[in-house]
Amino acid sequence: MKKFVYLIGALLLMFNISCKKSADGNKGVLVENSAENTAKVDSLSLENTDRYVAEDGSSALVTFKTSGEEKSISISSNKMTIKAPQTEALSNGGIYKDHDYKIVAKNDSVTITQGDNIIMLKKARGN
Repeated sequence: MKKFVYLIGALLLMFNISCKKSADGNKGVLVENSAENTAKVDSLSLENTDRYVAEDGSSALVTFKTSGEEKSISISSNKMTIKAPQTEALSNGGIYKDHDYKIVAKNDSVTITQGDNIIMLKKARGN
Protein backbone atom coordinates (compact mmCIF):
# COMPACT_ATOMS: atom_id res chain seq x y z
CA MET A 1 0.00 0.00 0.00
CA LYS A 2 2.92 2.32 0.78
CA LYS A 3 4.38 1.78 -2.69
CA PHE A 4 1.03 2.67 -4.27
CA VAL A 5 0.78 5.91 -2.26
CA TYR A 6 4.40 6.82 -3.10
CA LEU A 7 3.80 6.11 -6.79
CA ILE A 8 0.69 8.29 -6.92
CA GLY A 9 2.49 11.06 -4.99
CA ALA A 10 5.46 10.93 -7.37
CA LEU A 11 3.17 11.10 -10.40
CA LEU A 12 1.28 14.07 -8.97
CA LEU A 13 4.55 15.82 -8.15
CA MET A 14 5.86 15.25 -11.68
CA PHE A 15 2.67 16.63 -13.21
CA ASN A 16 2.76 19.71 -10.96
CA ILE A 17 6.38 20.67 -11.58
CA SER A 18 6.57 19.81 -15.28
CA CYS A 19 7.08 22.85 -17.45
CA LYS A 20 4.63 23.78 -20.15
CA LYS A 21 6.20 24.45 -23.52
CA SER A 22 4.78 26.63 -26.23
CA ALA A 23 5.30 26.10 -29.96
CA ASP A 24 5.07 29.85 -30.64
CA GLY A 25 8.80 30.61 -30.56
CA ASN A 26 10.27 27.37 -31.84
CA LYS A 27 8.67 25.76 -34.88
CA GLY A 28 10.63 22.54 -34.30
CA VAL A 29 8.61 21.75 -31.15
CA LEU A 30 5.83 19.24 -31.70
CA VAL A 31 2.42 19.79 -30.16
CA GLU A 32 1.35 16.85 -27.99
CA ASN A 33 -1.87 15.07 -28.73
CA SER A 34 -4.08 14.82 -25.64
CA ALA A 35 -5.47 11.43 -26.78
CA GLU A 36 -1.95 9.97 -26.67
CA ASN A 37 -1.43 11.33 -23.15
CA THR A 38 -4.67 9.71 -22.00
CA ALA A 39 -3.62 6.38 -23.49
CA LYS A 40 -0.29 6.51 -21.65
CA VAL A 41 -2.01 7.16 -18.31
CA ASP A 42 -4.55 4.39 -18.96
CA SER A 43 -1.78 1.90 -19.72
CA LEU A 44 -0.01 2.65 -16.41
CA SER A 45 0.43 -0.56 -14.46
CA LEU A 46 0.81 -0.80 -10.71
CA GLU A 47 2.59 -3.67 -8.98
CA ASN A 48 2.78 -4.54 -5.31
CA THR A 49 5.12 -7.35 -4.22
CA ASP A 50 5.23 -8.77 -0.70
CA ARG A 51 6.82 -11.79 0.94
CA TYR A 52 4.44 -14.47 2.16
CA VAL A 53 5.21 -17.52 4.34
CA ALA A 54 3.66 -21.00 4.17
CA GLU A 55 2.83 -23.11 7.21
CA ASP A 56 6.03 -25.15 6.73
CA GLY A 57 8.17 -21.98 6.85
CA SER A 58 8.96 -21.73 3.13
CA SER A 59 8.56 -18.28 1.62
CA ALA A 60 7.10 -16.97 -1.63
CA LEU A 61 6.96 -13.60 -3.34
CA VAL A 62 3.40 -12.58 -4.20
CA THR A 63 2.89 -9.80 -6.75
CA PHE A 64 -0.46 -8.14 -7.32
CA LYS A 65 -0.54 -6.29 -10.66
CA THR A 66 -3.15 -3.84 -11.91
CA SER A 67 -2.91 -2.80 -15.54
CA GLY A 68 -5.87 -0.80 -16.77
CA GLU A 69 -8.93 -2.85 -15.91
CA GLU A 70 -6.98 -6.13 -15.74
CA LYS A 71 -5.79 -7.47 -12.41
CA SER A 72 -3.54 -10.48 -11.90
CA ILE A 73 -1.48 -12.28 -9.30
CA SER A 74 1.96 -13.85 -9.60
CA ILE A 75 3.43 -16.19 -6.97
CA SER A 76 7.13 -17.11 -7.13
CA SER A 77 8.86 -19.73 -5.00
CA ASN A 78 11.71 -22.19 -5.59
CA LYS A 79 12.40 -20.89 -9.13
CA MET A 80 8.77 -21.56 -10.10
CA THR A 81 6.13 -18.93 -10.86
CA ILE A 82 2.35 -19.20 -11.03
CA LYS A 83 0.41 -16.41 -12.78
CA ALA A 84 -3.35 -16.03 -12.92
CA PRO A 85 -5.82 -13.30 -13.92
CA GLN A 86 -8.51 -12.12 -11.52
CA THR A 87 -11.88 -13.71 -12.24
CA GLU A 88 -13.87 -12.33 -9.32
CA ALA A 89 -13.40 -9.31 -7.07
CA LEU A 90 -14.09 -9.54 -3.36
CA SER A 91 -14.47 -6.65 -0.91
CA ASN A 92 -11.22 -7.61 0.82
CA GLY A 93 -9.34 -9.41 -1.99
CA GLY A 94 -10.05 -11.44 -5.07
CA ILE A 95 -10.29 -14.83 -6.74
CA TYR A 96 -7.78 -15.70 -9.46
CA LYS A 97 -8.02 -18.74 -11.74
CA ASP A 98 -5.81 -20.20 -14.44
CA HIS A 99 -5.79 -23.77 -15.76
CA ASP A 100 -6.25 -25.98 -12.70
CA TYR A 101 -5.11 -23.36 -10.15
CA LYS A 102 -7.51 -21.39 -8.00
CA ILE A 103 -6.01 -18.64 -5.86
CA VAL A 104 -8.04 -16.80 -3.24
CA ALA A 105 -6.48 -13.66 -1.78
CA LYS A 106 -8.14 -12.18 1.32
CA ASN A 107 -6.65 -9.52 3.56
CA ASP A 108 -3.14 -10.79 4.40
CA SER A 109 -3.58 -14.42 3.32
CA VAL A 110 -3.42 -16.29 0.02
CA THR A 111 -4.82 -19.79 -0.51
CA ILE A 112 -3.70 -21.79 -3.55
CA THR A 113 -5.81 -24.79 -4.56
CA GLN A 114 -4.81 -27.32 -7.21
CA GLY A 115 -6.91 -30.46 -7.18
CA ASP A 116 -6.69 -31.89 -3.65
CA ASN A 117 -3.59 -29.83 -2.77
CA ILE A 118 -4.11 -26.70 -0.69
CA ILE A 119 -1.30 -24.28 0.16
CA MET A 120 -1.99 -21.48 2.61
CA LEU A 121 0.26 -18.44 2.71
CA LYS A 122 0.27 -15.59 5.23
CA LYS A 123 1.93 -12.23 4.78
CA ALA A 124 5.34 -12.11 6.43
CA ARG A 125 5.81 -9.61 9.21
CA GLY A 126 7.72 -6.46 8.38
CA ASN A 127 10.46 -5.03 10.58
